[in-house]
Amino acid sequence: MRRAIFLFMSGILCTALLSDAVSVYIFHDVDKDKIGHWNEAFAGLCIEFVLFTVIVGSGVALLSLLGRKLLHLKGYSPRSKLAFLLGVGVTVIQYIWDFAGRAAFPKFADSSLLLYLIVAIVLCSIVIVRDNFRQMKLCQASAAQFDS
Repeated sequence: MRRAIFLFMSGILCTALLSDAVSVYIFHDVDKDKIGHWNEAFAGLCIEFVLFTVIVGSGVALLSLLGRKLLHLKGYSPRSKLAFLLGVGVTVIQYIWDFAGRAAFPKFADSSLLLYLIVAIVLCSIVIVRDNFRQMKLCQASAAQFDS
């Protein structure tokens, strides 16, 4: 499970670095006071994504561990590739969500991001626990096949 959470957080960070660079240096999507100070804007976005990674990663880890405990899934791990791709997806969707939220509801941009944090943590936890459950079913099916 630790490996899956680590890869989930790595997926978020790797994608964040790329999306931050594209956002700042190509699209110039920065605050009005940061225009012309691209390196400073990039550093600020990187700090924000480190915090985003810690918040989402720890929330997903906590909810996933709780779900595994409730469903008695100890000993079964989610697929690592799924966790990494889930981290990539969370970052890509966050950028789109943020851009659309600022365009549609500029006064509620911060509330929109808070909502995204909650939704991302819950959905990612559900996906990871569901994959754990599938891994358990596969192990039980293969054990039953060898027993007969």
